[in-house]
Amino acid sequence: VAGVGAVGIGFDNMKQQAMIAFTTMLGSGQKAKLFLDDLQDFAAKTPFEFPDLIRGSQRLMAMGFAAKDVRPTLTAVGDAVAGLGGGAEMIDRVTRALGLMMAKGKVSAEDMNQLAEAGIPGWSMIAEKIGVSIPQAMKMAEQGAINADTAIGALTAGMNAKFGGMMEKQSHTFGGLLSTLKDTFTQVSGTIMGPVFERLTKAMQRLVDITST
Repeated sequence: VAGVGAVGIGFDNMKQQAMIAFTTMLGSGQKAKLFLDDLQDFAAKTPFEFPDLIRGSQRLMAMGFAAKDVRPTLTAVGDAVAGLGGGAEMIDRVTRALGLMMAKGKVSAEDMNQLAEAGIPGWSMIAEKIGVSIPQAMKMAEQGAINADTAIGALTAGMNAKFGGMMEKQSHTFGGLLSTLKDTFTQVSGTIMGPVFERLTKAMQRLVDITST
């Protein structure tokens, strides 16, 4: 009971904060709820956990990704990370690199190095997409001649081609099943503790109001 309570309250707190963030980003509470519900469903079908996907989504959207592009991008990233045996830390690294490209509007060697360190052959994916050699692609990037949309499209397509379907396969391994069970337990605990969390939030607000006066 204590475990359900602690996990559930933590999950509800995280989801409440995410709801506020996505409402601001999307301009609507309804859109934010639909986005989070979709992300929660996505988490249940992958070896990655809901909080990790929320962080990745927030980073991508804060850096300029459209909401409709977040799930396809996370799917490509998730498949690549699953195929390379990575976890939450690697998801953070790859989404950070893609987000920085979008924010800068172009490709940089620093961001590509982040992908290379994760095991993703980004230069070859971009080079193949634009029809040049890898050295030529690197030279073009130095000159700022490869924009973010072209690069991210090439990287997403490349990750889908090389690693597509890996999350589905990994989700049926022992580690993937354990992650799914953990995620399910966390989400169910959040649902159970939802009414309690709402009362606690109101009680905390009253306490803050009293102490501030």
